[in-house]
Amino acid sequence: MTPADLAVLLGLPDLGAGLAAVEDALDRAIVVERDEIETPARRVVLGGGKRLRPALAIACAAAATGGGDELGVDPAVVAGATAVELVQAGSLVHDDIMDAAGERRGVPTINAVEGPNQALLVGDFLLARAGQLAAGVSQQVAAFLANAIADLCIGQSAEAATIYDPDRSIPAYEASIAGKTAALFRSACEIGAAAAEASDEAVEAVGAYGTAFGMAFQVIDDVLDVVSTAEALGKPVGNDIREGVYSLPVLLALDGPDGEALRSRLGSAPTEADLAHALTLVRSSEGVSAALEAARDHNERAVAALAVLPEGPVVDGLARLPGAYLEWVLEDKAPGLVVPTSP
Repeated sequence: MTPADLAVLLGLPDLGAGLAAVEDALDRAIVVERDEIETPARRVVLGGGKRLRPALAIACAAAATGGGDELGVDPAVVAGATAVELVQAGSLVHDDIMDAAGERRGVPTINAVEGPNQALLVGDFLLARAGQLAAGVSQQVAAFLANAIADLCIGQSAEAATIYDPDRSIPAYEASIAGKTAALFRSACEIGAAAAEASDEAVEAVGAYGTAFGMAFQVIDDVLDVVSTAEALGKPVGNDIREGVYSLPVLLALDGPDGEALRSRLGSAPTEADLAHALTLVRSSEGVSAALEAARDHNERAVAALAVLPEGPVVDGLARLPGAYLEWVLEDKAPGLVVPTSP
């Protein structure tokens, strides 16, 4: 889903201008006198990505206030959207350290090139720059960003506590992704609305929207990890199982008829044969379709949260986005997979 696709879907013809302003702000934010920090930061921050969270911030600024395209380049909205994207980048740097990852989106990670110590400094630098930008908008925006960073840490810690644990509960999984993924979606929406000086009710509404959409986003990502291909994903499939992170489709499959056979392949670092067998068992179970139904449920909650906002094309666009994203990403990354329909 390109920025042009998002612009049409969200009813914001000039979304591209807003995202270009965010790109310029990202470029300025990582200027620092130390090349050891700036060079790897540039590789990570400007190395690509959908910029979905900044787009959400811009759209929520318009939806929560009834405004239009001019909010996409409003300095406060741009600063808030940029802060959110810097947190996203910084958190990925830290994730790569924890996972000892060598590449992300085909770009060498900082820990693989400059080493984990330097990667830690760069990740911290990006979070600090995000905080500076948010504080320059308002105390409320800074608080929303800080809350999200705290939730990211809590969610990641909760995940780490259940590594290689086939008895991980679904509530534990949901609590983890609410922090490590949904919190930043929430803050993107809250910050966009708050930067545009929307009402407290509107800020709360778009925050609830972002939380629910973020939950669906992570569930979909977890489904792709077991049903997609390395060519479509741009990385090996089954990484979560390989790393001991048992996500929703796996947990649901463990409750199915082949649950014991699947369990026998889990609990420790798998061989390639174990991983292949585990993926086959999950794909043939009801776990994938049940997880997609859960994603649809989250999407429905996201749409319902928008009911208090004034009617308009951007609100309509935000309501269409979760379902459109689900359909697009499955068609792009898992063609042929049957998506369950709502009753």
